[in-house]
Amino acid sequence: MRQHLCDIRRYGKHSETIHLPPLKSISVVPTKLGGNRKKPSPTIHADEGTSLALQIALARASRPVVATLTHRYRIGDSLRMTGGGPAIKRTANSCRIVFLLPYEGHGALLYRVRGERESFERIVTEADLTR
Repeated sequence: MRQHLCDIRRYGKHSETIHLPPLKSISVVPTKLGGNRKKPSPTIHADEGTSLALQIALARASRPVVATLTHRYRIGDSLRMTGGGPAIKRTANSCRIVFLLPYEGHGALLYRVRGERESFERIVTEADLTR
């Protein structure tokens, strides 16, 4: 359905009517094609031999098993920390691991270490540590 609108502009005692173009519909026409819709959940019927809760548990998709990375070094290990280069102000020296930081799903494994000649702790990647 198209509607015709008009705008009335007043200039003192005079007025002017301006007719605007008809409005267009922006509604989306539904299609019968599914597109990228989610598949429906499987229909579960309660059998006399098994419970409904067990059937629901068996019908669900299992989670994929993801191999997690493990830390190469342990807490208390004495290691050598490489220099940081021009971007990171750090000199190469020996250090001791204080804490293993959990893996965040991306990037390198991280360690909290304390340098032998430093009075503070810092976080370094596994690539920056050697035996």
